[in-house]
Amino acid sequence: MRKSKNRKLKQTYFVLVDGETEQIYLNSFKTPNIHIKPELPKKKALNEMYKYFKQEKHNFNKSFWIIDLDVPIRENKLNDVKRYKQELKDEILINNPCLEFWFLLHYEIKNFPNDCKKIESYLKNNFDDFKTYDKSAKEMKKIIPKLKDKLPIAIKNAKNRECYFDSLISCSEMYNFFEEIL
Repeated sequence: MRKSKNRKLKQTYFVLVDGETEQIYLNSFKTPNIHIKPELPKKKALNEMYKYFKQEKHNFNKSFWIIDLDVPIRENKLNDVKRYKQELKDEILINNPCLEFWFLLHYEIKNFPNDCKKIESYLKNNFDDFKTYDKSAKEMKKIIPKLKDKLPIAIKNAKNRECYFDSLISCSEMYNFFEEIL
């Protein structure tokens, strides 16, 4: 009879994202015992992403769908997001307005208008790590190690700003994902 080794089973996470920046960022958190599949769907329509998430989520230990609210708000799809969030609860993580607000939380907590361009501009003008920021893979690979060092700050700051659909203040629920994998 063979002796079994005490090995940790690989945890698999399915994360549905809506942009390449999120995909690059989340791929950087893969480890030998944690497999993260940040999936960027070919069809980005909200209802298509919903169907795809429901179909795929059962094949993994844990699944998350990260939704930046800037596009659903612009396309008048916020009620759809609310409905999906009620159904899927903690599996949907909201960034309002976008992932860049999550990046800002690595440095400070600040009230901010729901405008991604203004947040990007603020990051570039106030933090040396973001002076040359753009959404390219090359730039993300430069910034990610700096963000990883500040992850505990981002988690703490994000927890101090709950996301409510009624008030729509800038917020991020990304900390739920990182508390799960860390």
